[in-house]
Amino acid sequence: MKIITVLIGDPYGYPPVLNLLHAFEYLKIKNTLITTKSRKDLREDFKYTTIKQLNIDYEGIKSPINKMISLFKWRSNIWNLINSYYEEDTIIWVITDVSLKILGDKITGKNFVLHLLELSEDIRYYYKLSFLKMNTNKIGNSAKMIVVPEYNRAHITKALWGLNELPFILPNKPFNNVRISKNSNISDYNAKKVIEKIGNKKIILYQGIISPERPLNAFIDAVDKFNGKYAFVIMSGGKNIYGNHNSDNYYFIPFVTPPLHLEITSHAHIGVLSYTPTENTGYSKLNTLYCAPNKTFEYSKFGIPMLGNNIPGLKFLFETKNCGICFDKFTEDCISQAIKTLEDNFKDYSINSLNYYNNCNYTEILKELFKILERQILNEKNTNSFAL
Repeated sequence: MKIITVLIGDPYGYPPVLNLLHAFEYLKIKNTLITTKSRKDLREDFKYTTIKQLNIDYEGIKSPINKMISLFKWRSNIWNLINSYYEEDTIIWVITDVSLKILGDKITGKNFVLHLLELSEDIRYYYKLSFLKMNTNKIGNSAKMIVVPEYNRAHITKALWGLNELPFILPNKPFNNVRISKNSNISDYNAKKVIEKIGNKKIILYQGIISPERPLNAFIDAVDKFNGKYAFVIMSGGKNIYGNHNSDNYYFIPFVTPPLHLEITSHAHIGVLSYTPTENTGYSKLNTLYCAPNKTFEYSKFGIPMLGNNIPGLKFLFETKNCGICFDKFTEDCISQAIKTLEDNFKDYSINSLNYYNNCNYTEILKELFKILERQILNEKNTNSFAL
């Protein structure tokens, strides 16, 4: 089986995509990656993958009209490239709804897997125009498989899209060839300087995007209540919007390219997750409530207990694995009390966090995925041969 992976965007901006690409190489799967940009040379990290990078900046186009024009302009170019590699035993692995929009309905005539990183009620060509959307029922049931990262998302997607089969669950666990241990040396110069400046304060870390969906100001206020015992650190490629917060315990680390960002993660004492539904994100509000953050695995890799707000995606995980605590309100009192509870039972939470990480075998799950795919394709071939 051969794979053509299609991603509109930068793979280094999507840790789950990097996981998948590394796993393909580890499993010796012949893969051609078609992508549109990259902040570093992909060939440095993926020596056995055929890389085809197009000069397309879809995310950088703000005008909806220009987006639509560019979408149809690029579609034929990408399909020409796909067709030059596509053979009978090929699977097109489409990652994200944006990539699907670029490829269009033509994908239903090919063998393809649709890998959704976010939860989409529907897929609109422009998120404010509900009449300009794709037929998710047709596309979903034409796919050899739909892949999602979380149990609840699988069932919600099946119901919303009217799917015949439940999507396959592939967790967002890091697949790293780089060995990174607890309190690792830090390669990134700026990040290293920040960690040195923090000194002996215990680090409460948030890593990820900065947006209204991820409120963080109450964490800074809560940490300040401990009079310098903790440092609240944000590691993000976003703008440092909390830079003017009047706190001696707040620190910001700009984006560090994965997987080296885990060197910073390894220094954390507690890992933070923050999610609240907002308007105009382009995705369902359920996407936030039933989050599937790769951060849970990035924190648990080092046995880091987790702290998050009370939503189904976190509460179920924390209560079943006993690896973290949810608080009810974004107030400094609620958050500081949760920090105290984690601290009082730190050893147990840390052990459970590490167990959560170790009990998920990404490679074996991916192997099972390919067994299912191969059986399905073989059955279809036998059925077609019988019909002839």
